[in-house]
Amino acid sequence: MPVAQLVYPLSTWKEPRKRSRMVRFLERTMSPKALAHSMNKAEEMRKPILPGQGASDYERYLRTDELLALQKPPAHLLHKDEMTFQVVHQASELLMKGSAFELERALGLITEGDFLNAARLIRRANMELEYPISMLHVLETITPYDYHIIRAGLGHGSGLDSPGFLALLHIGPRLGQAFDDQLQKSRLTVHELYRRHAEFFGLHDVAERMLDFDERMHLFRFHHLKLAQRIIGGGVVGTMGTPVEVLHQRMEHLFYKELWDVRNHITEKTIDGP
Repeated sequence: MPVAQLVYPLSTWKEPRKRSRMVRFLERTMSPKALAHSMNKAEEMRKPILPGQGASDYERYLRTDELLALQKPPAHLLHKDEMTFQVVHQASELLMKGSAFELERALGLITEGDFLNAARLIRRANMELEYPISMLHVLETITPYDYHIIRAGLGHGSGLDSPGFLALLHIGPRLGQAFDDQLQKSRLTVHELYRRHAEFFGLHDVAERMLDFDERMHLFRFHHLKLAQRIIGGGVVGTMGTPVEVLHQRMEHLFYKELWDVRNHITEKTIDGP
């Protein structure tokens, strides 16, 4: 029997056909002793060293045993689509938590005047927000009748209580205040910042990334409204007794109105001339 099989039985390997070719190659190119040492080392590297119950360090680091136990067991689902409903909302909460965390970091960097790194983190936060927006469309695949079966188990739960979204609502104005403080420190108006954008590139980049964030919050509200209208209708109330129309009213809210309005000012100046 080849040395490799004595040390590391091929039957224990995943993808046995592919790996057996690898072993045959190693047997042709390495001495039995070197091969045995290499195989034992490979086996040791596969053993988890982090604390936890998972079979691998990947599972232990990410705590996948806990994470994947947060959904209802299949036997307890009110409807099979409830798994999709839970997974989408839980994934969205994680991503919004990550986004809020990066925005908090960016706020500190803006205060310190490190605009380039602040803009980088806001860009990252915005990328994380792309996924909760797109995942709303996954929920559109649940039919209205099937949703109401799931809804029976939601109690008074509402998307308006989302911890992740509420965290983003909280950080938005504070981010704007930190930006305004830096404008005042530089003795600039928003229009002057945009006119002299090459001179104040870092702060201008922060402004543009903040606008991206505001746009994504607006898009999330818009698609959430459309989801509600599509699933439960636009003229009814949600699980908390809140009319769907309220979602439409809240959609009009913007964090950084001045950053949007400066576009009008720039266009008017361009048309009218200096």
